[in-house]
Amino acid sequence: MRLFSCLMLGLGLSVSPVVQGAAKKLATVEVTVEGDSAKKAAAGIRTLYVIVYDSASPMPRPYGAMKVDLKADASGTIYKGDLTIDPEATPKKNEGNVIVMGAGALPTNLRLKARLDKDGSAGMDQPGDVIGKVENVQAGSTAKIVINTVI
Repeated sequence: MRLFSCLMLGLGLSVSPVVQGAAKKLATVEVTVEGDSAKKAAAGIRTLYVIVYDSASPMPRPYGAMKVDLKADASGTIYKGDLTIDPEATPKKNEGNVIVMGAGALPTNLRLKARLDKDGSAGMDQPGDVIGKVENVQAGSTAKIVINTVI
């Protein structure tokens, strides 16, 4: 019996990182650029950030963000995919594509913002950036973010 217990403990320890490290889906998003002024302002910008906020939080700080390097000028649909987080992430290992910026429970109601970032740096919106927002997205659902506002 003692050997069996040791064997099961050993198997549990070797399997647990695989089970715990699985990424969780926040939402599926489609990001598009629409409108002549937005398309003109987006010319030459190759950095997209999709920023996730917890709608229930009074803090203006994002829950997390994902960076996408674009291969061409932004026009039409520029990103389609899942936003995922890794609740067990460490600085050297992150199975999700959204980097979580603070501790806290997984949000159930999201506010999403997509930003074509002119200088390519994370941070606040700056003149020349082009953004789009969507409110009240239930975690796990699908959302379309339309980038149409020039800062």
